Amino acid sequence: MADKPLLELGRARMVKGRDFSIRLPLMERLRAARGVKQAVVKVASYAHGMGRVQGMVDYISRQGKLELETESGERILDREQGKALISNWSRDFDNSARSRDAVHMVFSMPQDSKVEALRASVRTVGARAFPDCEWVFGIHEDKSHPHAHMVVKMRGREKDKKLRLNKPELYKLREIFAEAAREQGVRLAASPRAARGVGRKADRQAVYRLRQKGIIPDIDKQTARELLSELNRGFVRERPWEKAMRERNERERRTYLEYAQKLRATAAQEKIRQDPGELQKYLKAVADLERFARIMPRPKTRRQMILEKTKIRVQQKTKDRGMEMEL
Repeated sequence: MADKPLLELGRARMVKGRDFSIRLPLMERLRAARGVKQAVVKVASYAHGMGRVQGMVDYISRQGKLELETESGERILDREQGKALISNWSRDFDNSARSRDAVHMVFSMPQDSKVEALRASVRTVGARAFPDCEWVFGIHEDKSHPHAHMVVKMRGREKDKKLRLNKPELYKLREIFAEAAREQGVRLAASPRAARGVGRKADRQAVYRLRQKGIIPDIDKQTARELLSELNRGFVRERPWEKAMRERNERERRTYLEYAQKLRATAAQEKIRQDPGELQKYLKAVADLERFARIMPRPKTRRQMILEKTKIRVQQKTKDRGMEMEL
């Protein structure tokens, strides 16, 4: 029986407003507890039509100045070869204006990682994750950490099927990248935010840039106004999603402790106790899991963070008024 593909082709499924269940294995829990750096995989953009897809390839190749590599190992050495590649892909592009013909993804490794380790890892990801698709990738070294840009043709070799990349598929892609990196000697983990005590997604680039400039985004202003209105009424209710996040955090802590308890029981077995090296390995894992269960961050929404700052300001104003009255 043939192995099931790691990422399946088929009709794209929309996953909005719902989480998906991930059962983390022990080793992934340990990596999270020990603070192993996370594998970073991002979808930069999608494109429709030959011109837009060509624009992607021009970007990742720096207008043909950087060498690219395809799934077959072919080297794309200049812009003309890149154009020929996309011209060939375009035979399978859809006519619909809303169709996604290609996806541009970014794979990042920690600072000081070796470029060849990244290259080999991304090559492995392509082979394992997209065996039925055509793709091309290149390495960028213009930042403090090496990163790879990959463009994947969404329609597979079976013409009636297209690649789907929703939450479960993207998480699986992170797992594949982390495993490939470890095979190259680069320690990477792939655990969901909740398992690390992280509640919020990273800010969108536009919002992040505004904050970097000291400009308060409209969304923060609106949230602050709503919170002040609630404070003036005398209470601020926990939102359903905030409650769900808090309860998830509590479940994650219990899970780390449950894993620790199971490992402690295993370490008590005669064959483990008679091997000092093996026993020490188990006890260290138990200690790491229990420690992380204690210190694991408690995630907060943007609203909760603004609420904390607002309360501090209100308390400070009240304190200042009290000092003025004493004077």
